[in-house]
Order: sequence, then C-alpha cells, then structure tokens
Amino acid sequence: WPEEEKKFQKEDVLYDDDHIKIVKYEDWSVLTGKDCVICIPYLIELNKFIIRQEYIPTFKYSEGQELHLACVGGAIEIGETPEVALLRELQEEAGLVLRDNFKIEFDKPLFLGKYSSIKCHICILPLNENDYHEVVIKGDGSRAESLSQTAKIDVKFLKSLNPSDIVTEHLLLKFKNYLNV
Repeated sequence: WPEEEKKFQKEDVLYDDDHIKIVKYEDWSVLTGKDCVICIPYLIELNKFIIRQEYIPTFKYSEGQELHLACVGGAIEIGETPEVALLRELQEEAGLVLRDNFKIEFDKPLFLGKYSSIKCHICILPLNENDYHEVVIKGDGSRAESLSQTAKIDVKFLKSLNPSDIVTEHLLLKFKNYLNV
C-alpha cells in the first residue's frame, strides 16, 4: 500500500491486515484498501449476463447466509490498471478472455461510502461473440472462491434477482437501464 504509506504515519494506523487498513485521519477512522473493479458481462447474442453466487464471510457474519448474489470483480492488485485487473477477474470468475483490442469503458470511479477511501471502477460489459472466448473458470485459489459459483442468466430473469449489497444493486439497476427493462 505504498500510496497509503505516504499519507499516514505508523502511529495513525488503527488496524492493518491483508485485506483492509483502518487509519485515523483528522477525527475520522477511515477504511482503506485496494480499489476494485466490478462488472456485469452481457453476452449479447445469448441475451444472457454473468452473475455470481459468492461465499462472502462478512455477509455470512451478519446474516448467517453463506451465498450472496454478486457481480464479477475484485481487487486491483499492485501494478495493475483497472483494465488489467478486470481482464484477470473476468478470466478467474467468469471464464472469459477478451480479444486483445477490446475497449473496456468504465464509469467514473465511486467510493464505497463516506467511511472508505476505496474506489470501485464499474462497468456494464456488452460482448458480441467475436469479443471473447471461454476458458475454464479457475478462481483465485481462495477458499471463498472455491465455494462460489458463476452463472449465465437469461435477461428475462433479471427482475427476480435479490442482491445483498449496494454495489451489486447499483450495477443491476444500471444494467436494467442499459436494457430498457
């Protein structure tokens, strides 16, 4: 987290692990960590989109439910651009490899909330058959990933989905607007 180290002295760190850091800034406790990429791949010819049922320990802690609806995405690793991170996540979580010159268009990055400095780079990703090829979904090797599933859902079922988090809800609303449904 080199960019964060420039902003905060060691004594300002309240908590730090592999996933998040909480720092004291002015009179606030600020959640910080890696920015992320999140998308809904839309397979135009199939009229299907890709969504995930993910094992999310933070949601299980709160509600007891193991699997939650989520979009394809994850953290931007050190040295990655949002585009490179999304290409990696698409392959890991959706089994999609985009053609080399495919242009990804992200919306303006958004903060998770006023408590966090983490930004989400989001997009709806309309794909024609010649834009991608499919590979075996391998995940990232984590336990949570091994308990998660990816599905291609027909657009006619879009209104029946029940997301658990605000980012997934936001992207599903954007997708409905994109499709005019």
